Amino acid sequence: MYHYMEISRAALRRNAAAIRSYVGVPVIAVLKCDGYGVSITEAAHIWKEAGAAMFAVAQPEEALALRRAGFEEEILLTSPVADASILSELLRHKVILTITNLQTAEFYSLYANSFPIRVHVAIDTGMGRFGIRWNDFSQLHTIYSMEHFSFEGIFSHFSHSFEKRYRKTALQLSRFLQSIDAITGFGFSVGIRHIANSCAALRFPETWLDAVRIGSGLVGRLCAPVPVSLVPVGRFYAQVIDVKHFHRGDRTGYASLCRIRKDTDAVIVAIGRMDGFGLADVPEHFRLCDFPVFLQRTLRQYFKRPYVMYRGNRLPLIGRVGTQFSLFDTRGIQIRPGSYVIADIPLLFPGTAKRFI
Repeated sequence: MYHYMEISRAALRRNAAAIRSYVGVPVIAVLKCDGYGVSITEAAHIWKEAGAAMFAVAQPEEALALRRAGFEEEILLTSPVADASILSELLRHKVILTITNLQTAEFYSLYANSFPIRVHVAIDTGMGRFGIRWNDFSQLHTIYSMEHFSFEGIFSHFSHSFEKRYRKTALQLSRFLQSIDAITGFGFSVGIRHIANSCAALRFPETWLDAVRIGSGLVGRLCAPVPVSLVPVGRFYAQVIDVKHFHRGDRTGYASLCRIRKDTDAVIVAIGRMDGFGLADVPEHFRLCDFPVFLQRTLRQYFKRPYVMYRGNRLPLIGRVGTQFSLFDTRGIQIRPGSYVIADIPLLFPGTAKRFI
């Protein structure tokens, strides 16, 4: 096995318990991206033990995988469905759907039978992805007036819950509550109100409402400090598959961009970009005022080269990170092919082999 993720079930249980103990409302366990990399079924078992109120997924295949695995808990699909055959399969397996606009609602209504279709309604409060604009009260009234639906929940998603000060998150929460006030003012019931993701739920108790959605919190990888003690749940092991000796002046990599400065012993490790190793934080479109922050991150990445660990020793990268294989300086340490090194890899790459301890 070239590489695998070793995952601690005890650490998963600890994180789930810590989160459940901290938040004062039910937890909707988000199991997208293969349970944030730890396996969707393993994450589901952990959350089931911890007493999660229901599951949430982002893709229809994830909901169906949980049903095939024998999970009978309520499952919310947070994205819309555009395929008729998939929609029928989801309804057959009693998956709760999400209405994101009037067109989605009209499409779903075509497949209603004697039982109403269970749905949550998505509100766009600033994320700019799925959902009805928070102040489009006319569309909301039309949707909630439709037959064939059982409106069991309403939700939105924070775009900036990792912010230092409670500003953009507060604005989105205010918009969400205004939408709810308008809907209830029309005489309709909205069901469960949920907007908080992991960061918001653990940083801003004001966002709890009727339930919170926890995804990345389970694996202890959040992009902002939180007042809850979460532990890492996994280690990525990659195999050394060959050794190499470089002479001063040798070059390596595509375009021969890396020049070896001194005689160096190296190892070739089965790890690269396809595993999520050494991925740079490259911006897309950004504002001019964001450029200094981007420059600072670029300089930090330049001077802090990716590395792997072997028996407590840091082995720095030589040249660029490869797609599947990368070179590392052994620093004079004797390493044989077949040995394993440890790397820092995000738990967001489905398909990686896993070993549970």
